Amino acid sequence: MSNHPYSFPSEYDDDIYWARVARTLGWLGDTDEEARQRQTVLRDTVVGVAGTGGIGGSMVDRLARLGVLHLRIADLDTFEYSNINRQLGAGVDTIGKNKAEIVANTVHAMTPDVALDVFTQGITEESADAFVDGCDFILDEIEPYEVKARYALHRAFHRSERCQFMMTAHVYGNRTFLWKWTKDSMPVWDVLGIDEDADLTPEVADRLTKRLIPEWQQWPAESMQRHWLVENATCPITPGAPPMAQGLLLERFMFGILGIEELGDTKKFPVSPGYAMVDSRTWEAKMVEGKWW
Repeated sequence: MSNHPYSFPSEYDDDIYWARVARTLGWLGDTDEEARQRQTVLRDTVVGVAGTGGIGGSMVDRLARLGVLHLRIADLDTFEYSNINRQLGAGVDTIGKNKAEIVANTVHAMTPDVALDVFTQGITEESADAFVDGCDFILDEIEPYEVKARYALHRAFHRSERCQFMMTAHVYGNRTFLWKWTKDSMPVWDVLGIDEDADLTPEVADRLTKRLIPEWQQWPAESMQRHWLVENATCPITPGAPPMAQGLLLERFMFGILGIEELGDTKKFPVSPGYAMVDSRTWEAKMVEGKWW
């Protein structure tokens, strides 16, 4: 299978572009000129989204709405019925179809000025460099249990001279966890501490989930949580959790790209192994700096 994508070219109209992003401009600067300059940065930025499931697929949609005009997306997975509760493009008519392909078709129909490069073979050691090549920033939304693909993506990120940082969002019950990866932060293989070729035994699943989910919820019972996460190696997800994660991830991703993170009273985001967490049930939000285990 080819490591290169097929593409949807941009059908750009300058008047339509600035009309469709007009309302965003009110939050991008102190003056119209400053706001327009920042929007231009977004327009000309290339973003990669690895994984187009519950969070990643909708992030492709949100980035297109934000006005990013070049997206590279990758996923080898196909839709199944359990995806319908949360994933963009999932429906009875798309069961068995490639997620990245359906997401790309959906987003390009909505915003034809967005160019999309589609990697239907997903992220592998062979395709990772081709995917990362040319990206300025990346969202790592690979499935939590796909360690080999995640390591391949992160190794390609470290080899890239152009790509500046990556971010990840995971949802767990009522909680969203956000991560930021830079060339100088602790790499993902040190955070997880798992051999990429290890079998997904209950012990490995336990270690993996405790690192990607630093704080387990107090309810439901831990036995129920372990039944799903460790024994079945499956993360249960409610339909409301991914949209919360998408909004938080998009905002922090945008702040980092545009330098808004450095302005005013904006709270600087921690880098790996630090993380941020928001819980909609307990109404708790925090940022954790540095090594926490």
